Amino acid sequence: MKKMLLSAALVMAALSANAQGELCVFNGSSLGLNADAVTPVAAGTEIASSASVKATIKFDDSYKLVNMKAGSFIINGEEVSIPEGSAIQGNGNGKGDCATSTNFAAQGGAGCVYEFAPTQTGYLYLMISASANKQYVVYENELSRMPYIYASEDVTDVVPDVSVFAYDMMNLEGATYYDETVSDYYVTEDYTINKVFDILGITGYEKSDGNGILKFKVYADQTYQAMAVGSKMSIGGFYFDTTGDATITTTNGNTLLEAGQVPGNGGGTGIAGVEVKDEVDANAPVYNIAGQRVNKNAKGLVIVNGKKVLRK
Repeated sequence: MKKMLLSAALVMAALSANAQGELCVFNGSSLGLNADAVTPVAAGTEIASSASVKATIKFDDSYKLVNMKAGSFIINGEEVSIPEGSAIQGNGNGKGDCATSTNFAAQGGAGCVYEFAPTQTGYLYLMISASANKQYVVYENELSRMPYIYASEDVTDVVPDVSVFAYDMMNLEGATYYDETVSDYYVTEDYTINKVFDILGITGYEKSDGNGILKFKVYADQTYQAMAVGSKMSIGGFYFDTTGDATITTTNGNTLLEAGQVPGNGGGTGIAGVEVKDEVDANAPVYNIAGQRVNKNAKGLVIVNGKKVLRK
C-alpha cells in the first residue's frame, strides 16, 4: 500500500532535547482544526516532526481538536504540558478485526491512523488519551503487528487500589513470536489484543480514561502505524530516544514507565500495580494474564475479581 504524497500543512511542534531524547508536542490548530467540527485532512499530511521522527496522517479522514486528560506528563523529570485544544483525534473508526489479524488491509484503508517514520533506531513513546475499554494496535510497514507497552492511569476510578495499569504485549501469554529472519518479536496472527477491562476481568463499566503511553521499538527507515481498534485514538505528541530509558510519570504522582522498561524487558507478568490478595468469591470467573477466561481450578498466575492471584 503506497503512501499518497500530497501537499502537507505542517503542524508546528514544541521540540526540546529531553535527556538525549526528542520531545514533540502537537499543535493541531496549525492544521486548521477546531474543537467544534471535524475537518478533512489528506493522507500523507505531516502532523509534526522531531529531528529523527516524522509523524503523518495515514489515511484520508476528518480530524478535530481535543483535550488530553487532566494533568501533564513528566518525562525524565521535565514536565510536558499539552496545551488545551492542541491534541488531535480522527473521525473514522478502525475495523475491529485489526486486533486479531496481521493483514493491515483488515483496517480497510481508512480511519484514524497515525504513521511515524524514524530515521534512526530507537524507541517511540506516544502520549495519548487512553481508555480502558479500547484496544490499541501498532504495525510495522503496514503489515506486521508489533508488541508494545501500554501504560495508563485509566483504571483509578474503577479499581481504587490500582493507580496505574500497564501491560507488555511481549510478556502476555501467546501474544508474540520470535522471527529468526529478522531477530525480532511480532504479535502472533491469532492473538486477540484485549481491552484493559477484559485483562483485569472488570465488568459493568463502559469507559474509564486517563493519560497514557504507547511505547514500542522502531527501526531506521521503516514506517509504523498506530491506532485504536474500532475507535479513534487521541494523541497529543510523542517522545523518541535511542535507549528506551525514559522515566515517565504524571503530575498526579503516578509512574507510567520506569527507565529501561521496554517491550519484553521489565513488564514482568504483563500486569503492574495490582496487589496479590486472597480470593473472596469462590464462584468468581477466572482469567489468565492474557485476559482469557479459564477453568476456575486453573493454577499459576490468574486474575480473580480484577486481582492478581498466584495459585499453586
